[in-house]
Amino acid sequence: MKKYSIFHLPILSFFSGELYQDVALNWRGVCFGYLFLLILICSIPGTFLIHKRISLFIDEEVPPFLENVPNISITDGIVHIDEPQPYYIMSPDSNEVVAIIDTTGEIQSLDDTDAFILLTKTKLIHRQSDVEYRTYDLSDVKEFNLDENRIMGWLNVFKKFVFPIFFPFILLGSFIFRILQALIYGAIGLIFASFYKVKLSYNSLLRIAVVAITPCIIVKMIFKVASVNIPMSGLWFFLLAMGYLFFGVWSISQVEEMPAEDNPFSDN
Repeated sequence: MKKYSIFHLPILSFFSGELYQDVALNWRGVCFGYLFLLILICSIPGTFLIHKRISLFIDEEVPPFLENVPNISITDGIVHIDEPQPYYIMSPDSNEVVAIIDTTGEIQSLDDTDAFILLTKTKLIHRQSDVEYRTYDLSDVKEFNLDENRIMGWLNVFKKFVFPIFFPFILLGSFIFRILQALIYGAIGLIFASFYKVKLSYNSLLRIAVVAITPCIIVKMIFKVASVNIPMSGLWFFLLAMGYLFFGVWSISQVEEMPAEDNPFSDN
């Protein structure tokens, strides 16, 4: 009979051998539902932090850059600006050329420039890499106007939707990564179980693996919120998870009477 619930896991996974025993011997399934719930909760602070950083960038870094952007109009596919040309849009920090506007035909490609964007009389050329460019024909554009205020308006709308845009991707990516991690760690748990001569099903070891990575997920969330950067953090978190996985299997080896396990890959 289960002694603990999933609500005990985030705390007791740090130190309780009895929890690892209970999860391995009395629980069923593979705990992926709990894992999803844990990741969902732990992803919220990190996503808010991304939201904060993007908002700060838009509010503080973008306006000085946009001061260099002229009023641009496109009528029947033809670009117009009321500035001397070629017109160079510079980065306010590095003073490097970011974009060029030239409707005179003097500059027709990005080959001899470091700019990322070239706007000609009828085309928009975007640098994707050192050797790859993408060209957009503007002939279908009937009427379009672009200025600093319009760009800031778009960015301010984007700020409001940063969280709902990013959160599902962060959640799904983290969940898939942690599932793969648990599957691998469960296989490593077979080695630990063999070392202690403990007969456990693979599902049991999967549950232990999920509990073992719980402290890693929580500690990583805390470090991210506190803006603490640890060199080679991936290695340290791996070693931490292996330590808890080993601790979990060792805890089960201390149980005097183990339930019968006819099939090492089944809980039945």
